[in-house]
Amino acid sequence: MSSFGFSALVFSFFLSAPLSEAQTSFAADDFSIILERNGCLGSCPDYKVTIFGNGSVQYVGRAYVRIRSIRRKTVPVPDVQKLVQRLQDEDFFHWEEKKQVCLDFPEVDIKVTLKGQQKLVLEGCSTPGKVLALADEIDRISGARHWVGKAR
Repeated sequence: MSSFGFSALVFSFFLSAPLSEAQTSFAADDFSIILERNGCLGSCPDYKVTIFGNGSVQYVGRAYVRIRSIRRKTVPVPDVQKLVQRLQDEDFFHWEEKKQVCLDFPEVDIKVTLKGQQKLVLEGCSTPGKVLALADEIDRISGARHWVGKAR
């Protein structure tokens, strides 16, 4: 069998293989998640990081961070898919919408766009819970910790 024939056989095998639910329900161009950590009256890190469905990441460091500028990188799409799955598993679009912020606490805003839906949640009093846990996961996946540096 020629190498062309073998390649065509392998390609047709992959085309005929059933797709998993995660592969069929995830559209890279229909997902983004934005994490904004807004400073406090002291020296809290102030930055914004966005992860797109195709794995591209954009970071904007504003104040009290190691890198105060725009940075870009790419993360593996399967990592983004796991994040999307987590949002679906935790029923993110039904999380309580808080409006309260506390004086001199950093504000954490997370905005998700998925399949035409948008949702913004915030944590403004540093209360442990789902919002801060998700923010930490976004920092981890995006690599933002490298640009932010150590908390001051």
